[in-house]
Amino acid sequence: MYSNNKRLSIGLLVFSIAVLVLSVGGVGAQGGGTLRVGILEPVNLDPATGNSDDEVILNRHIYDYLIEILPEGSLVPSLAESWDISDDGLTYTFNLVEGATFHDGSAFTAEDVVFTFNRMVEVGSSAVGLLGQAPTGEEDDEGNAILAPTWTVEAVDDTTAVFTLEAPNADFLFGVASRFAPILNAGTENVNVLGDDGSTANFNGTGPFILQGLDAGEGATLVANENYWGGRPSLDVLEFVFINDTNTQVSALRSGDVDFIYKIPTDLLPQIEGEDDITISTVATNTHPVIRLRSDEGYIGEDVRVRQAFKHATDRELLNLDVLDGRGAVGNNNPIGPVYGSLYSPIEGLDYDPARACELINEYAADNPDSQWISMDGDTATLNVDFYVVEAFEYPLAAEFLQQQWQEGCINVELIIRPQNIYYGDNEWMTVDLSLTGWGTRPTPQEYLSVAYVTGSPFNESHWSNAELDALATAASITSDPMERAAIYNDIANIFEQEGPIIVPFFRPISGAYRNNVDGLMMHPFPGRTDLDSVTVVGD
Repeated sequence: MYSNNKRLSIGLLVFSIAVLVLSVGGVGAQGGGTLRVGILEPVNLDPATGNSDDEVILNRHIYDYLIEILPEGSLVPSLAESWDISDDGLTYTFNLVEGATFHDGSAFTAEDVVFTFNRMVEVGSSAVGLLGQAPTGEEDDEGNAILAPTWTVEAVDDTTAVFTLEAPNADFLFGVASRFAPILNAGTENVNVLGDDGSTANFNGTGPFILQGLDAGEGATLVANENYWGGRPSLDVLEFVFINDTNTQVSALRSGDVDFIYKIPTDLLPQIEGEDDITISTVATNTHPVIRLRSDEGYIGEDVRVRQAFKHATDRELLNLDVLDGRGAVGNNNPIGPVYGSLYSPIEGLDYDPARACELINEYAADNPDSQWISMDGDTATLNVDFYVVEAFEYPLAAEFLQQQWQEGCINVELIIRPQNIYYGDNEWMTVDLSLTGWGTRPTPQEYLSVAYVTGSPFNESHWSNAELDALATAASITSDPMERAAIYNDIANIFEQEGPIIVPFFRPISGAYRNNVDGLMMHPFPGRTDLDSVTVVGD
């Protein structure tokens, strides 16, 4: 049985983190102080749907999860002090902490759990895919399959919440611990909406910090929750400073205007590697760019030959060298990378062969003489399309190299670089023909399939539908044996390679940096989940 005190339950971990930080440049803590974190300005503040690191890191300090996912991927108690799973894998019983309260003073109960997860379904949270959903047999106005959750949740009493599943789900607990699943106060309306007078009353969590103020274009100020059920946080104040440019974030760290930044592009690391008062933290992750072609009817990637042409025109090994100085792991056009160990399938990707890419483009052009994307120069066809690229990490630089490589493969693209908060906030990434999207690491590889690649999934940005992949993803979701699941993922990898509408050129580590008067900070592979309530700032 885990302790119902959050601090005690991870005390040994925090101690080991402190030792590690001291060994790489941190200094001993002597007080709480104020921590200033440089982030991009959040666009979608709804905890159930805001998915960027910057949206998550703000919410995760105002709210709590039932279960926490630690940096190494293990699950530990939070508002659920323990849980039991029935022998048939269909019933999950969560035993909740007692004495936790929301910032408005109301008691946390199982009804809040029911409200939170039912609301996630109502607002279309992508976490529902990992929790479990299935087609209803109906379609929406655009012909997409309508999915419904394959689970229900009820409050047995104030301290017991029970989820009942229609079928076993090997990753269900990761769905419960999803970054989209912080617990809200039952009945809350206008979640995370500022009042006309700037009131923050609708930011009502049980978390370690209370939102004091949020100013558009400036930042957000959170103060320590003196009555936090898990023990008062070490920090007195947590400030998020909105800086919508990574170069400016690095400058702010070097000047001391902020204390911590994350997701630093590789080409900016040399600026801070020699700074005596800054520590760089780098963690291996499954973070990767996805170059995807929209593949539903009438779009550029509908024809598999076009998808394969892009793959043959892409030199993934050279991209890793040119963009990451060889620091990443070369991808094979499959979102499941080497950090997942035996679940990773190191199959050979389609060879870099621009001549073959041209052949495929010409075959497509011959069969589609009126295609809006094709131009002809004699007997040679060229595919022309706008290429939308998110402005994160080195992805714009990668796009420039891709533009050059693809020209050799009879593909001409016009680069359109978009700020992260616009690209994601306005849902451009879900609508355009060709784009590069940044995907962060996930605690379980199944999450990529359930939220982005099975038919009708909420983040299926390529609008791809493959019945064989759907069936394999379903099989993997109920398979807990690692060897059996690895075999399924190998079959999925082959489908991605031969038919998939995506290119995954490499998997990159994540680097963040903090000033050396910051103690106790351990960056999460998904940086937005970094837990800051045990951090202290010396000499503040």
